[in-house]
Amino acid sequence: MPDAQKHTRARVAHPYRVLSALYVAAFTGMYSETAMNIILPTIGEQFHVSTSLTQWLVVGYMLMIGLVLPFSSILLKHFSLKSLTLFALGCFAVGAAMSALAPNFALLLTGRAIQGIGLGLALPMMFSLVLEIMPPEKLGAAMGMTTLVIMIAPVIGPTLAGILAGLLSWRDVFWSIALLAVVGMVLAVRFLISPYELTRPHVDMLSVVLSVLGFGGLVLGAGMASEYGWLSVPVLAALVVGVLCLVWYCTRQLRLAEPVLNLRAFGFRDFTLGVTLVMLNFGITLTVMFLLPQFFQNGVGLAVALVGVIMIPGGVLNAFTGAMSGRAYNRLGARVPGLAGFGVAVLGLLVLLSQTFVSEPNAVVVVLAHCIIMVGVPLAMSPLQTYALSTLPRELNPDGSAIMNTLQQVVGAVFTAVATSLLVAGQSAYGDAGSASARFSFGTRWGLFFSLAIALLGFVGAFFVRDTRKTMARPAAEAQDELSALMKTDVYTISEDATAMDAIRVLTSRGISGAPVVRADGSLAGFVSDGDILRLVADQVPEFTTFYSAIILHNTESFSDRVRENMSRPVSDFATTRVISVDVHDSMAHICEVLVTHHLKKVPVMDSGRMVGILNRSDVLGYVMEQY
Repeated sequence: MPDAQKHTRARVAHPYRVLSALYVAAFTGMYSETAMNIILPTIGEQFHVSTSLTQWLVVGYMLMIGLVLPFSSILLKHFSLKSLTLFALGCFAVGAAMSALAPNFALLLTGRAIQGIGLGLALPMMFSLVLEIMPPEKLGAAMGMTTLVIMIAPVIGPTLAGILAGLLSWRDVFWSIALLAVVGMVLAVRFLISPYELTRPHVDMLSVVLSVLGFGGLVLGAGMASEYGWLSVPVLAALVVGVLCLVWYCTRQLRLAEPVLNLRAFGFRDFTLGVTLVMLNFGITLTVMFLLPQFFQNGVGLAVALVGVIMIPGGVLNAFTGAMSGRAYNRLGARVPGLAGFGVAVLGLLVLLSQTFVSEPNAVVVVLAHCIIMVGVPLAMSPLQTYALSTLPRELNPDGSAIMNTLQQVVGAVFTAVATSLLVAGQSAYGDAGSASARFSFGTRWGLFFSLAIALLGFVGAFFVRDTRKTMARPAAEAQDELSALMKTDVYTISEDATAMDAIRVLTSRGISGAPVVRADGSLAGFVSDGDILRLVADQVPEFTTFYSAIILHNTESFSDRVRENMSRPVSDFATTRVISVDVHDSMAHICEVLVTHHLKKVPVMDSGRMVGILNRSDVLGYVMEQY
């Protein structure tokens, strides 16, 4: 066995500690996203800009996320995970400080765009790392915890932003973002690992340009619609350029040997459906969280600090439901939580819409509606994310994560822009008659009808979700059965307390070139080969390639002294301790990858830390010939 590091799905003793830096980065990004909705009216007043422009603090932020996300997978093949995480957190810190100090709206928007780069990197890396270090049987709960980290942002974001803006200044919201980024940097330096191999493939620059123009054109066009109208020349031009570039981009990715983003993931039906439903679910969150804080302030007439406080109940329910929904996937699959989640969201939106038809909206009813929506959205989110990503082959996980998060942000930005356009159009349609609050309520109604349409579409789509848990479990069980049949369970082993001479006796009597070294409890301590033993006498007999020929042909006095000196040494002194191994639950495809990548003839098979067998390359080849 070469003394390379074990190459299976990365296993770590404390996975949540490893994930902590990316959890902080993702939380910081989502906190920044939801906190902004609270302070938009205040920023608009200070810089004397309209709603159509202040929306760009949200839309522009999401635009940068959408532009960066498609490149996360390729960046992970060029730079270590730790370096990219530190860079992402640095973008949060620098961008937030720039926005906090901004003397004008343009510089404030620039700072927001820099922050978007941070979240665009952090989100897909977080999901990809979860899939990399979490065992399959714990994936549902892990995705639930990951969703909790993201979903808890609506608890902290609006509340903290409202308190900071009400008691201090809106600028302190950005300073709180910078502080969180610094905490994340400390955690990254201390705990984060980089489990991905840096293959540094060629980057197709035309694909980079097409991605930026395609996603950017769509978001830019939708964002300008509230200012210029959907049929205006600038809007139509941006949308047409975006669509054409995206078509070219997708076609090119399917033809490239090393695509920037592997769109072949869409060839998996359940992934495509799952991503679509996640995108719709995220659209509900973004449109409601964009409209509701402004409705509280401009429609209900509440102060900004109070708005943050009364959104706490919905945020708490959001976080709690998000944590529980991951476990629901393990028991129920994705269909039942998906239907229930979208159904509850529809109910909440209907209650919320009812308050836009009354002259004096009831704040209690609005808070109740918000709570109902914040139960429905996370109830569907985590199971659908797990459903989408878990159906992909392991090698497509980074691309699948990047695709899902890219579409979430790009489509989320478009949805937010559409909601803004409808909000402005509704206010214009209301006219100058009546109060400003009534006019804003009318515009909010138009935007919420759009949110309702998204929720209904998601509810219908959830009926087509299949239970893939059995489909996934069956190949896993079959793979384990195949592995059990192929591997040798009567493995010749050497105790870690054995001497070098004991090891020679085992190797020569069994006619083998190496054997695992095991502890008393059966766990794998290392691997010793004939080459490891030969090294003990190699200084005296450098011309020999095996210790067999050395012992037989050169029984000189100096050599004998050398042998006597070293043969009583314990095996633990010279055995290889960093052993490449596979797990009994690994797929045959992954085991073949390990054997080929590391040029191995055999590999130990582990189960819960104990070695249960040895798998030879020749046995795998024989199985392939027999079966196929």
